[in-house]
Amino acid sequence: MDNPHPISIGVLVSGLMSDLRCLLRQEMELARHELQHERHKLSSIVIQSGISLLLGVMATLFLLMMGVHLLLTYTNLPLWACYGIVGFTSAVGTGGLMFRVVKVGASLRYWPFRTFHSLKEDVRWITERVLSNRA
Repeated sequence: MDNPHPISIGVLVSGLMSDLRCLLRQEMELARHELQHERHKLSSIVIQSGISLLLGVMATLFLLMMGVHLLLTYTNLPLWACYGIVGFTSAVGTGGLMFRVVKVGASLRYWPFRTFHSLKEDVRWITERVLSNRA
């Protein structure tokens, strides 16, 4: 029995090229989404860094002013010790905020690793199919 609808090589190659274009389009979309996610994390880090820097400066100034006056009024500490105590307290708070920023920054990815892994798997799959059909 002959196949009533024989498929030509041209149709097969055309279908393969169409599928490859569709696959590449999907991979590019995945890469775009992945990079958008990383860009959002980066903007979050920048905003949190700016806020923590501003709060750290404000905390240092206000604590220095208030703390120095309180410590000087209610203790027999010298003026330099009052400045040191309040400055250290401010530095610890700022360090805690910056620790969080560094922790989030360490998870930032600069390349779309999932997309590259997916592309590598696609190439492996296509290679296996092409080589297995030749044998």
